[in-house]
Amino acid sequence: MKALCLILSLCLIFATAFALPTFAEDGNKTSVSELQTKKDKIKEKIQDAQEEIDKLAKRKDETQETISALDKKISLLQDQINLLQNDIDALKDQIQKTQDDIDKTEQEIVRTQEEIDRKQAEFDKTFADYCQRLRAMYVSGNTSNLEVLLTSIDISSILTRSQMIKSVSQQDSRTLDDLMKKMAEIERAKAELEKKRNQLKEDKKLLEASKKSLEENMASVKSSKSELDKEVNKANALMQKLRDDTSEYQEKIETNEAQLRQVQQEIDAAYARASRGTGSIAGSRGDGSHSGTLSYPTYSRSVSAGYPNYSSGRYHGGVDFRCPSGTKVCSAADGVVIVAKNLNYSYGHYLIIDHGNGLSTLYAHNTTLLVGVGDHVSRGQQIAFSGSTGNSTGPHCHFEVRVNGTRVNPWNYL
Repeated sequence: MKALCLILSLCLIFATAFALPTFAEDGNKTSVSELQTKKDKIKEKIQDAQEEIDKLAKRKDETQETISALDKKISLLQDQINLLQNDIDALKDQIQKTQDDIDKTEQEIVRTQEEIDRKQAEFDKTFADYCQRLRAMYVSGNTSNLEVLLTSIDISSILTRSQMIKSVSQQDSRTLDDLMKKMAEIERAKAELEKKRNQLKEDKKLLEASKKSLEENMASVKSSKSELDKEVNKANALMQKLRDDTSEYQEKIETNEAQLRQVQQEIDAAYARASRGTGSIAGSRGDGSHSGTLSYPTYSRSVSAGYPNYSSGRYHGGVDFRCPSGTKVCSAADGVVIVAKNLNYSYGHYLIIDHGNGLSTLYAHNTTLLVGVGDHVSRGQQIAFSGSTGNSTGPHCHFEVRVNGTRVNPWNYL
């Protein structure tokens, strides 16, 4: 009878089937692909800009045209860095999601295996009881039934034929039904387990690929920042070389004191309106504290006049960054525009942005303003093109930091 039980056990083993694996679709791939397309386009533009720079260098054209070409490349490099950073953020989110999926699947595999083990134990017990019943049939001489069972080619036919044997008792029929039910449950559980194991393999492959892409992007950011710094230094050096003198870009001394007072009164009034939240804007008052540093308003780090005085000793309430006309001027932090004026004197075309807690920044002498009062802007967003409007002796970005309207040292925030 041990041989009979062994035959039935082997049939059960060969009858177990496994489901083909299915793979989950990754919803992040589209966004990552879009970022890659944008990066490729910027890379092509950077190459075009470099070719233009090389062409000008061969002609020895150390002119404003060369500076403009450098400025274009610098702007593209910054855009490339921003896209790479976006890609890095997306990859970090994808890595975290994939890791969460892996952890969840591993837990499900453990639970599924425990369920299979439980069902297998139930099946083994029922099967042992059935073998005992077969032995009893053999002892009682019911050999014709055994012949039917032993000539079956698999467990399915064994169970089917066994049900047809009229001499099997009602208890035997229930036992057979129970065996069939448990066998089906085990097969489904094993198929589900295999599906989860295949999904786990795919998730782990995706995780490794995402981590590799993340490392490559981080290396690209480092390389791009290095190239950006090199081009910025080159542009600043060329601007310095093009100057016949090294004197500061000083604003002209205000000869019309009434105009000067008028500008300051308008600024004070704007702060007052913003602090009350009247109209379409709402400003702030506070101690001027800010989380983190402010970003520079332009790519240029070349200072032609610092805070608080010019080299002549005359008061200068901000920092002047040398840069060609038309250079991007960007917001130093998130905020709302509370002043946007186009004057032909004093600050010229200028903006003031409130950043909360009484902190604000001013950007003066622009050629064109791209935002207006009440507009919400984000850190690094372009808000103007630099120039030399108002009382200015050359193109630059005059940058001020104010706390509750009073000018303070910008270097404490940059």
